Amino acid sequence: MVSQKIYVVLLSIVLVFSIASFMINYLLITEVRDMLLRQESAIGMVQANVSELQELVNTLSRRTEEVGDAIKVLQLRYEELSSELREVKYPLVMTDSVGRTVFVNYEPLRVVSVGPSLTEVLFALGLGDRVVGVDRFSNYPPVLNELVMNGTIKVVGDAFTLNVELIVSLKPDVVFLTYSAQLEKYVKTLSDLGICVYVVRVEDLGDVYNTIMSLGLIMNRVDVALELLKNMTSSIMSTYSIVTSYLNTTGAPKVRVYWEIFPDYWTFGGNTFQNSVVVYAGGENIFGNTTLSWFVATPESVISLNPSVILLSYNYGMFGSPQDLIVMVSSRPGWSNITAVREGRVYVLGGVVEDIVSRPGPRLSLAIEILARILYPEAYNITQVPSFVDENVASLWGVSLS
Repeated sequence: MVSQKIYVVLLSIVLVFSIASFMINYLLITEVRDMLLRQESAIGMVQANVSELQELVNTLSRRTEEVGDAIKVLQLRYEELSSELREVKYPLVMTDSVGRTVFVNYEPLRVVSVGPSLTEVLFALGLGDRVVGVDRFSNYPPVLNELVMNGTIKVVGDAFTLNVELIVSLKPDVVFLTYSAQLEKYVKTLSDLGICVYVVRVEDLGDVYNTIMSLGLIMNRVDVALELLKNMTSSIMSTYSIVTSYLNTTGAPKVRVYWEIFPDYWTFGGNTFQNSVVVYAGGENIFGNTTLSWFVATPESVISLNPSVILLSYNYGMFGSPQDLIVMVSSRPGWSNITAVREGRVYVLGGVVEDIVSRPGPRLSLAIEILARILYPEAYNITQVPSFVDENVASLWGVSLS
């Protein structure tokens, strides 16, 4: 039996490894800058805190030296734990995202995935040949669509209703299920039938990483999961480095972003993976300080917070053409005064790009790459950002979506 704590510690080590080099470069600048910004509104406080600021500089200098020693210690620990988990020993006792104790008695060979992001994780781990059932919204990678069409993989339902009889007939060793209130009842039904069900609930970026590692552990693909996480982190931090360098060099302010997922003012706060996409792309979510995850904003609050960029999800053309959507949002009472509307920086995310930016899975690093180019085109020598950003635009920008 493998302790769940082991892979959590291992995951933490991987993340520290990946960001350590960036931390050395940005730690001093970021902390000192943040302190100065906090003191901006009260000049008198600056003098009172000179000694505190000097102590901070001294502390950070020592901390930079300590990072090198910490990396060496972490490397040894990483090698020990990686060796221990190289071959998973069953049975496993796991706790899923909703606090259920899940027993995985043997390595699963037949899997049902209910959730597009979970399906993407399984294929990214090289486990596509074990997937026997998916939800109807799962459409990536492209080979999945072929497997569904020829009947190799069955469609078992969607985010609202599952075909329990079909799932049972597929004889799955495990069902991975994205949590929703609508699907909650099926967890008990399937479990009572003796089927192993592992529920995944994702809010922030850390949950995405934890999901990849959890599925890698359950499916005996720990090494592949670790490599996937390292690659994701490297890509994310590379984008963040480019944008940060641009901001530091030009002195430009961070772009303030309002992202409307659905045109009833449905948006998100700071504890979400979409907020992380905005932050690592160098932007600032205007609702980033809100403790709510996903919520309906008021039009007045958006006006008062005055975003410099507005992002709109296309919702697969549900509200007309991209231009129709832009006109509908821009013509709202009082919105003509918003900087994003006034300067023509309202963008619709559609096609494959809409899937990428809305799914908490392995392609989030691509979402960050795309968003960084929308927010800071000058950093990438882009002369103009089109109002509709899809896979064709991303390809022109050199972002590989495969």
